[in-house]
Amino acid sequence: MVIRSIHLHNVRNHEQSELSFVPDVNILTGGNGSGKTSVLEGVSLCAIARSFVPVNDHALIRHGEETCTVSVHAVSDLQSPYHVGVTLQRGVRKRITTSTQTSCSPRDIIGTLPIVVLSPDHKAITIGAPAERRAFIDAVMAQARRRYTELLYEHRRLYKHRGAILTAIAEGQAREQDLDLWTEQFITVSAEIVERRWHFLKEITPRIRSTYASVSGGSEEVDIVYQPDIADHMPDVDASSATAVAEAYRTVAGKLRRRELARQSTMFGPQKDDVALLINGGLVKETASQGQHKSLLVALKLAESTILQEHCNERPVVLLDDVFSELDADRCRRVLDHVISMNMQCFVTTTDGRQVRSVIDSVDRLPHRDVSVQMTTITNGVVTASERSIAKEAA
Repeated sequence: MVIRSIHLHNVRNHEQSELSFVPDVNILTGGNGSGKTSVLEGVSLCAIARSFVPVNDHALIRHGEETCTVSVHAVSDLQSPYHVGVTLQRGVRKRITTSTQTSCSPRDIIGTLPIVVLSPDHKAITIGAPAERRAFIDAVMAQARRRYTELLYEHRRLYKHRGAILTAIAEGQAREQDLDLWTEQFITVSAEIVERRWHFLKEITPRIRSTYASVSGGSEEVDIVYQPDIADHMPDVDASSATAVAEAYRTVAGKLRRRELARQSTMFGPQKDDVALLINGGLVKETASQGQHKSLLVALKLAESTILQEHCNERPVVLLDDVFSELDADRCRRVLDHVISMNMQCFVTTTDGRQVRSVIDSVDRLPHRDVSVQMTTITNGVVTASERSIAKEAA
């Protein structure tokens, strides 16, 4: 997928902005708070129906306004035009339209315009809580497979309703028998999520090892270990089989029922899973150096881009938000080298556009291919300058 243009109306400090893009590298430069990241948030909103920044939707609406709108025009790898527009309004559910539908839900658009995002906030994947790693895995899988998106939405619904039933029973407003139906549905969906996570991690782990080796240039051994919550209760469960996981969940649900009723909350399920990241056998969040954290994060994102291209049959669009302030020039060069060599469109936000342009000139590009580069300067939500150039192939 290649994004041709984006229109932002009342998005953060953008009152009215229209930007056109080149197929390869688009550099958005300007001072802090100028509105560079807001452009990437607009792309994210049209791709996964939310910002990649962990904020409420309404935080995107310009101060003093009631609504904001983002629309993206793109072209698929099969040269089919694609349009998506999203409108946010305070107190109203978001409105989404596409080239083929006038009323969509978020799940309808996820995966159509696949994106890979790398920003300083994503370092929480390697150093943060289990929820950060689950969110990373779920986000990749949701874009790669529509069925997994449906499972996540259904799991969220069942988890919420099961919790409500537990509370109602504790308050004498429901019977314990009312819990059984919700428990069985919750178990069925949860077991499929665990099975799919297991198989996905088995697929992506070799790619992460390979990309880590290319990024770090070292000989460290990287491993990814899935730690489903059900294994804490039943260590011998076969997480690769939804049938086996479901049977284990049923046993655990019976054992935990009294405690769940006392706490009025669900105490088992994939919402409690973790993914252990290891380097040379040690937990990354406990033993890795700062450089190893950065290399692994880049490796995760490069592996994500490869997986999405294969599963979506579309080149993902890569969003690099302020990564040049976090990564050294060599790691940045390796990221751009990977993106350019796979012909993926890339957006880079930076306070120093010339620095990024010089890094692009140093990457090892494919033979017989020039690379289109556009540098756009943004000041206080307004495009003040834009210039296009060509990075020539290496001699």
